[in-house]
Amino acid sequence: MPESKITVVVTVFNEKNNIEALITSLQSQSLNPMEIIITDANSSDGTWEILTMLAQNYPQLKIYKVPGNRSKGRNVAIEKAKTEFIAVTDSGVIADYRWLEELADALEEGAFAVAGFYKPLTQNRFEEAVAQMTIPSLKTVDPKHFLPSSRSVAFRKTAWEKAGGYPENLSYNEDTPYDLALQKAGYEFVFVPEAIVYWRPRGSLKAVFRQFFYYALGDGEAGIQYQDYLPIFLRYLLLVLFPYGTYLALVLWAIRFYRDLTKCRSLIFLPLRLTIDIADMSGFLYGRKEAWEKWRQKSSS
Repeated sequence: MPESKITVVVTVFNEKNNIEALITSLQSQSLNPMEIIITDANSSDGTWEILTMLAQNYPQLKIYKVPGNRSKGRNVAIEKAKTEFIAVTDSGVIADYRWLEELADALEEGAFAVAGFYKPLTQNRFEEAVAQMTIPSLKTVDPKHFLPSSRSVAFRKTAWEKAGGYPENLSYNEDTPYDLALQKAGYEFVFVPEAIVYWRPRGSLKAVFRQFFYYALGDGEAGIQYQDYLPIFLRYLLLVLFPYGTYLALVLWAIRFYRDLTKCRSLIFLPLRLTIDIADMSGFLYGRKEAWEKWRQKSSS
């Protein structure tokens, strides 16, 4: 198989059950990466030992211990990369056979930022419902406005530099702020839906809450995506403004339930909707609180 002038970057932390499957899928690509650089944030579950073993048998795999958040790990890996083309994915996914080739082709054709896509791998009805409720389908994606997850994204190193790198001051959900920084720097994403990685949805309400709480915390901390959170708050706050506010809230709830049912077609959507909404609201408020605390500390120093 041909080798491309592209580096794959991954950050890991306590991923001993997932990391080998990811690396195997990266080794089996239709287009071989020049490098696979993995940064480990001081895993304590044996992930580092697995990586060390794999690196002995795969010279393209380079591993580093980089304490800190995902942004720090990604930035260090990209700095170390020898190539202009960078592809990023996450632990816990499996890359499709042509994933890297599809991303590299778009970069070769002149793109500076490429948005890949991802599909769920489900093992039970609950995971299917979570996927239907939370993972976009190609039918619902607007290619002009789609902001990719760093599960499946690629860009030129020069674009990463101009955008200022991944935001290391944000603890969670760094993907969206980085995407917006790329756009602000003048780089629009080319959407390549064929560049697919497969990702398993969360398997319990507790795990779903944790996932969306930290997503929302990251958005709140970065002060972005207000338009996505305002309707959620309105659905609950308007309920107490009887009668007209309550009527409007019921209309908003009917619209939300209709959308959920058309996606999920199962009553599992009810506890999922409540869990996601509470996680979104509490996470976003906590993120705004974190941003306020950081601003206050900076102002007083």
